Amino acid sequence: MFSPLLRWLAFRTVKAKGYSSFAFFIAVLGVVIGVAALIVVNSVMTGFQDAIKERLLSANADVIVLKRGSKPFYKYKYALRKIEEIPHVVGAEPFIYVPVMAVGSSSVASSSASIRGCYPELEPSVTSIPNRMVLGDWEIFKRAENGVVVGRILADTLGVTVGDTIKVISPLGKKTPFGVIPRTAKFIVVGIFEVGMYQFDSSLILAHVDDVRRAFGIGNSVTGIMVNVDKLENVPFVKERIEEVLGEEYSVQDWISLNKSLFSALKLEKLAMFLILTLIVLVASFNISSLLMVNVNSKAKDIAILKAMGALDSFILRVFILQGLFIGLIGTIVGEVIGISVSYLGEKYRLIPLPPDVYYIDHLPFKLHFVDCLTAAIAAILISVLATIYPSLRAARTQPVKVLRMGES
Repeated sequence: MFSPLLRWLAFRTVKAKGYSSFAFFIAVLGVVIGVAALIVVNSVMTGFQDAIKERLLSANADVIVLKRGSKPFYKYKYALRKIEEIPHVVGAEPFIYVPVMAVGSSSVASSSASIRGCYPELEPSVTSIPNRMVLGDWEIFKRAENGVVVGRILADTLGVTVGDTIKVISPLGKKTPFGVIPRTAKFIVVGIFEVGMYQFDSSLILAHVDDVRRAFGIGNSVTGIMVNVDKLENVPFVKERIEEVLGEEYSVQDWISLNKSLFSALKLEKLAMFLILTLIVLVASFNISSLLMVNVNSKAKDIAILKAMGALDSFILRVFILQGLFIGLIGTIVGEVIGISVSYLGEKYRLIPLPPDVYYIDHLPFKLHFVDCLTAAIAAILISVLATIYPSLRAARTQPVKVLRMGES
């Protein structure tokens, strides 16, 4: 398609000096900035989405089964047995959830929190909290009486560590003639965990189910059942099967529906950022078009001579299209290298810290996907080629006789 003569004529622009050389540099630089920005922003958006997903699932289940209408969940052992028989289910655990106010051992610091009654032997099959202990040991928690493990940020807020006592106050209190009296209970901290997500590290307390029942007067029932699935793509199937097995009196929610608004917003934001940053490459295409128009005007006599010697319009057209393609390729390659390098170094060295109480994570994550890099490259090259259409057509329509006569005069 591109003969050696055609390539030689097209690449003369690169070797040009003066204004043409400067214009070529600006055109390439525009593509470089656009491609690099596309890759960096896409990697940030993808990394942010994946980081939130990972941290959400590290302390939470893929699927949660509740009783509709917040009714007591008594037949949880039957439901647990049925759920465990469903394909792709790798773990299931009944739990009790109680919102509380936690007070440190000094009775000075306090914080709102939630205590989750769990089965320590089943917890590792559902969440990764047992593997995220920073102080204490999960095996000790299994055997501890009236012991709890708390999130690292919550422990710092309360000023407690392993061996200290915390007091929790629940609004689900005792009914008396004088009103509802909040229930209080004391637990011993036997471990501190950190999953990397502020929502859990700053408010979650894990305790034995039996200890929670005894402390807050909860009978032989649970709040729900947490279910873990082998692969995320199997979550919809498992959710559907649970609904079929247990019936309509149970509410089944997966992590997608529980966080639908969050991930929909992130997906929409990623698309919007891609479209906005594509405008940078579009602006760069104007530089390419301007550069080629200058070349067409300055090389009008050379074009006329080529056509007089028998060069076809298609040959002239391909010369200028190849120039634009060459600019797009150089800018894309350099932009890809810069974008990939920035993304790699940004993630490896965590160059941009974030306040975890605002963004759920402690640093700006970068995660490269081949599809994002390929999309940025295709968009840049395509826009660069499209920018050559008008200048190329104008060059191909050059009238040799008219141009040469003007040159003689």
